[in-house]
Amino acid sequence: MTTMIEDSPRPFQAGWMTEAVNAGYSAGAVLNPWATPYLHRGGSGNKPGVVKRAEELRDANVGYWFDPMTHALQMPGVGDFRYYAEFDLWGGPRGDVTDAAYRDEHVNRVFRIQKELKAPLLAPTLLLHTGLSNVSALALDLARASHNTAPEAAFAIAGSGSFWSSGTDLDAHVGSLLSLQPQGWFLTFTHPGGDLPPAFTAAEIAGVCRTVRALSEYAPVYISHGDIAALPAVAAGAFAVGSGWDKRQRISRYGDYEVRVASGQASWYVRPTFRGLMATLTVNEGALLQAQDSKLATALGGLPAPGAKEAFLHHVRELAHMVNTVASAADYEAKFRRLDAMYTTASTAWANYARVTGSRNNSDRWIVPLQAGLREYGRSEGWI
Repeated sequence: MTTMIEDSPRPFQAGWMTEAVNAGYSAGAVLNPWATPYLHRGGSGNKPGVVKRAEELRDANVGYWFDPMTHALQMPGVGDFRYYAEFDLWGGPRGDVTDAAYRDEHVNRVFRIQKELKAPLLAPTLLLHTGLSNVSALALDLARASHNTAPEAAFAIAGSGSFWSSGTDLDAHVGSLLSLQPQGWFLTFTHPGGDLPPAFTAAEIAGVCRTVRALSEYAPVYISHGDIAALPAVAAGAFAVGSGWDKRQRISRYGDYEVRVASGQASWYVRPTFRGLMATLTVNEGALLQAQDSKLATALGGLPAPGAKEAFLHHVRELAHMVNTVASAADYEAKFRRLDAMYTTASTAWANYARVTGSRNNSDRWIVPLQAGLREYGRSEGWI
């Protein structure tokens, strides 16, 4: 029970990844065609091609997957094809799965790349906004095509907030997929905004939890790009959540796949993570907390040492601690109760933080909606 490090168009720090894995904070990596090129360029400042990257990870004894992320093609405004276009993933028009021949060819080409990389097989899926629609029917057809080609493949489910909160329609779609008995699951919840944490509703979180609870009975469930916000899914049975040193690795947001606009030199995402708050603070907020009450700062998890790598390793360590604390509970009900108690404790910690620093109490973003969704799931299970 731990984390996985998602791919990023920023420099992919294989050394950082290896440190995280060797320290026990992470179980491996997830590569994807939107963030890593197929063609190997070499040279200083250039990203290695995906085959070279996979070799580096294997040489470092780091496990990895290749997620085709076909669902990103349905995101509003998608247009950053600088790497994706290098992957030969379509026999027909890019993104067209309306024809059975197109579906089969896309599945075959995805599996071919995964075999070339010596990665486990992971079927492609579509981005859904409701559990019952023409698109959800196509997603099910795509899953069937994948299963017929490789019964050992894991399945993916990707949806927006409206999908995860669609109640019985969500359950019907998940039930149809579950009947195919895949060997594992990748779940993604997408968002239009770029805030961390994402603006969840309680119904969305409850739907994710209910889905994970059903799926995890039969096969391992991974929450792609989930990070801290995916802890309710861990309470429902997920074994790992996606994270990384870049904001794009911690959230699946539409804007990251739009046409790329050059904006000068990008800065590293070095906001400090505090397990006691179950959240990250801005750099200035973390420094103010340390200055005002260093003992409280330490009790909440402490600041990372200066530096991008240090901030990443600190974050993934704190996240792994939270994941493992929840996942180590004895059964589903115990996991639910442990996370609920953690949220209650974190709410108190937020109040103390706000009192000491005079800063805003952001528990309404980091804690309240997640705990509300968790409790809605708990009620559906009869635990409240």
